[in-house]
Amino acid sequence: MKDSELVIDTKTVINDLQSQVINSALEVHKNMGLGFGKKEYSRALAHEFGLRDIPFESHKNIKLSYKGSVAGEYNLDFVVDKSLVVLISTDDHLTDIVESKLRSILKSIRLKKGLIVNFSKNILEIKTIKR
Repeated sequence: MKDSELVIDTKTVINDLQSQVINSALEVHKNMGLGFGKKEYSRALAHEFGLRDIPFESHKNIKLSYKGSVAGEYNLDFVVDKSLVVLISTDDHLTDIVESKLRSILKSIRLKKGLIVNFSKNILEIKTIKR
């Protein structure tokens, strides 16, 4: 390897990105508190991503395919830096169904990791989902 070459460990990059997203969500949770809807938390989190220069797409529409045909469409809350899906929740608790759905979405769009961020608790609830 030449001195000018740089080796990047993709696991480290994803973990750093995940940390940035979690810190952003914690900041939103700390400042907004409880009781708002998914739309309000999503807007606040998008603003926080912007303040921190975290690249993201919001309300990304994906097509779910089945054997070459489109089985449906789904809007993702966030895709951060083209590598991490972030879903926002304001439910009382996270269900296995939501986790399974995110796992299936990750498989469909060929990404490895996602986060479900639940703003409805006194302590921010974050679940990491891997495919």
